[in-house]
Amino acid sequence: MISVTVWNENLHEQLQPEVREIYPRGIHGCIAEFLGRYPDLSVRTAVFDEPEHGLSQEVLDHTDVLIYWSHMAQEEFSDEVAERIRQAVLRGMGLIALHSAHYSKMMRKLLGTSMTLRWRHGDRERLFVTAPAHPISRNLPDDFELPVEEMYGEYFDIPKPDDVVFTGWFAGGEVFRSGCTFQRGLGKIFYFQPGHETCPTYHDPNIQQVIANAVYWCSPVRRSREDLSCREVKQPLENAESFGKEDADGVRGKGSIPAGTGEIGPKKAQTGAAKAGDMKLSVFFEHIREASQQTGKSIEELLREVKRAGIQGIEMDYAVLAEKPELNRTIRDAGLEISNLYHFFEFGKRYAAGMHMGRKMLDAAERMGIRRVMLIPGFLDPEEALALHRASGSYEEAARYMESSLEISSMRDAVAELTEYAARKGIMVSMEDFDSFTSPIARMYPLKWFLEQAPGLKHTLDMGNYAFSDEDPMEAFEVLKDYIGHVHCKDRGEEPEEEAEIRRGLGLPEDAPLKVRKGLKPVPVGDGYLPVAELVEKLKALHYKGYLAIEHFGAPDQLEYMLKSAEYMRGLLENE
Repeated sequence: MISVTVWNENLHEQLQPEVREIYPRGIHGCIAEFLGRYPDLSVRTAVFDEPEHGLSQEVLDHTDVLIYWSHMAQEEFSDEVAERIRQAVLRGMGLIALHSAHYSKMMRKLLGTSMTLRWRHGDRERLFVTAPAHPISRNLPDDFELPVEEMYGEYFDIPKPDDVVFTGWFAGGEVFRSGCTFQRGLGKIFYFQPGHETCPTYHDPNIQQVIANAVYWCSPVRRSREDLSCREVKQPLENAESFGKEDADGVRGKGSIPAGTGEIGPKKAQTGAAKAGDMKLSVFFEHIREASQQTGKSIEELLREVKRAGIQGIEMDYAVLAEKPELNRTIRDAGLEISNLYHFFEFGKRYAAGMHMGRKMLDAAERMGIRRVMLIPGFLDPEEALALHRASGSYEEAARYMESSLEISSMRDAVAELTEYAARKGIMVSMEDFDSFTSPIARMYPLKWFLEQAPGLKHTLDMGNYAFSDEDPMEAFEVLKDYIGHVHCKDRGEEPEEEAEIRRGLGLPEDAPLKVRKGLKPVPVGDGYLPVAELVEKLKALHYKGYLAIEHFGAPDQLEYMLKSAEYMRGLLENE
């Protein structure tokens, strides 16, 4: 008897009536039902919301083949359980990864590449058998069609497969390595592309035959349970964490961080400081655009140049992307991803319009596979801003003032609602310490109030913006470290400033000494007076696993600054 566990997130079925209509018992129930017709298969199911996601050590020890479908909650899936699955495969358990499971934590751990690919919504797919002698292609025609399926296209960033059993062709002309096999340790792995949640793919007889064949092929050679539960198998990994795939329909992980949560790893799974590969570099698209104007080079050429410099992500203003959505493809064609999408709102003065735009932004992020969004919630009148700054010396005073302000309360309500809306899509929402005297989030204690008022909201730590508010970024780090979900690496250079104006903007007495601020000159990261290296070390110790966004708006030579900043940051990340 072969013991099969069919695992499915079972989240789309709960949230989307159209999916529930196609799979009333869930995708897992559909697969378990047709596999149950085979008398030598013992089939059980498990779903995301169960304790340990239904994949305890005991369950895996008694599973010969794990069938795994995931999509929305890739990053919320437990690191500990993902590692448990990896170890089970290395010890001999068979694994069948379906559709979006290519981007699951366990697959990235097992195969060691980014697992990214191209995609778009429904199209007709024809699957060709390209390994007719392989056991997985047994009892199948030379080719067969699916009337509608989500298009996955090359380049598919996977290691060289042992066999490409199926190659998919889509009516739009794309091709894809749709059925690939791998061996890791003692375990066999089969990745199979068809299976989008809104398509009746798993009701198709040919698809059912493929999955049944794969179960028999993946099943381990019979061995004792003592052997299956032997000591942990070690396997070195490289590049297991990488940027997301282009995804437009959903999200938590077709391509898709934090999402809905921050980038700080679960404490129970932490065994040491974050490694260099856990953190990645990004840069602002506006810097690319400025560099294009300064150098005459094309956007595409500059994207490739920063990619060669070790940058993997692009920080993008939603207003720019909404005007030119094709930029998402341009960025991905250069081997990069949109690491963070940000937008300026006026929730305090135009609540309804802001909420409409906020939902529109999050829907666009979902369609494009963008997993991090940053909101700048609005600005206060100068008098109210000054009153808030004067109350920002302690958390208690700041909180009392903010709770009394109708405008700030409107901002809070909008941010909390959009954060919840984003979480359902697997998108992390953050707010930075924005450098404006009229911003209600310019200083650490007002920002902490927002973070505590909106469950799931994260902090984009901007190192240079605390200098704007004359707050120590090291102190701010300690106050807000539990909320960090994204990081902007902005250094500041010294330059003469009108200190009286700064004190007035911050609500400080005229004779109050400035603590930190020595100037706001844009400089390459590492060339200024801020403790960038120390903050990166603190992020490593905190097990931060997200992006470090290089930022220097107004640089006289953006390309030179970006390359110099990237070189400096790579040095910090490689300094273990």
